[in-house]
Amino acid sequence: MGGAGHSFVEHTSEVELHLFAPTLPALFAEAGRALAELMLGEGPRAGETVTAEVSVTAPAREALLAAWIDELIYLSETRKAVFTRFELTRLADGALCARLAGIAEPVLVTAVKAATFHDLRIAEEGGQFVATVVLDV
Repeated sequence: MGGAGHSFVEHTSEVELHLFAPTLPALFAEAGRALAELMLGEGPRAGETVTAEVSVTAPAREALLAAWIDELIYLSETRKAVFTRFELTRLADGALCARLAGIAEPVLVTAVKAATFHDLRIAEEGGQFVATVVLDV
């Protein structure tokens, strides 16, 4: 299991997202990709490319993961885009900076409202970072 990945467990009005990756930056990028997959489904992803740069801060890495996902949700609503590519330029000391690229005016399969703090966790297991975050849909 050297790469990154994710899986979903669906519940009524929420989705539990399980993430794994070899590094913490890769884990945060995987969270972005998982969010995009949930919002867009698995179909083709064509359309105009949009870009953005973001910065988020939080007191702990779990809170930073929730803030990161919430920022991506906010940008999808305000920019009318879903971001599918993530270049993390900084992830340290409770701060994350990233360059994003994605699809303008996509058709959403699932509207995601927010990341929650319910069962939110990040841990190191077996040489990888793993995380669980529940999304309100």
